[in-house]
Amino acid sequence: MIYYIPTKTDLQELGTIQLAHSDRAPYLARDAVSRWLGGEHPAREIVALAASELVTNAVKYSDASSTGDDADAIKLELSQGADYLRLAVTDPGSSCSARPSIPLQTPNLHSEHGRGLAIVEALSRRRWGSYRVPPRGLRLVWCHLDRQPTLAQLEELFRAPV
Repeated sequence: MIYYIPTKTDLQELGTIQLAHSDRAPYLARDAVSRWLGGEHPAREIVALAASELVTNAVKYSDASSTGDDADAIKLELSQGADYLRLAVTDPGSSCSARPSIPLQTPNLHSEHGRGLAIVEALSRRRWGSYRVPPRGLRLVWCHLDRQPTLAQLEELFRAPV
């Protein structure tokens, strides 16, 4: 399988924000994405949910402190490609910043923990990943989301299991 990795020149930046390492960061991420895309954008809810999940993971699992130091900030970026939106979250990383793995078992949808990356995988249709950013060892987690999700895709994503 051959993967195409877009370059910065292939993307149009829609917005960037630095977030303090705090419990409010996921809310602020959702708010920023909603403003950047506008209320009528067909992918707004999907992108806001993915941003919230990725920023929540950055808050919970990075080695950052809540001192407000720029080195501990979480950076959220939204860019637009030809037919997709690229969401990227950069955080200070952790001592185990290897590529996250998706659990093989289906997560309990009623659980309050452990579903974030599985949700991102579903929303992005498995187009996501992470890598270390030298020289400081920052962690960047990205995903590609459909710019124009079809009604069938939205129904599949948000269908609650019986």
